[in-house]
Amino acid sequence: MPSVTQAHFSARWTSPVVVSHADAARILGPGDALRFMNSHFKRQSGPLYWRARSLCFGALIGEVHPEMARPHFVAAYAAESLACDSR
Repeated sequence: MPSVTQAHFSARWTSPVVVSHADAARILGPGDALRFMNSHFKRQSGPLYWRARSLCFGALIGEVHPEMARPHFVAAYAAESLACDSR
């Protein structure tokens, strides 16, 4: 019988990421980052996006430390912002 993986939705970063997308938002951890990418990224593709998504998900299920996902989310957000600016 398969086991159930416990999700750590309360995982937080030591320092939030402040994004300015429509209204300013504070991304407190990998769960917030996943929700933000899902609802605000127009282009949900590319290596930066998928790496950030994978590490945020890994942090929620305890495979990686939440802090490992933070810089990858920042990079994916920066790439998304640049892509939106060039449209």
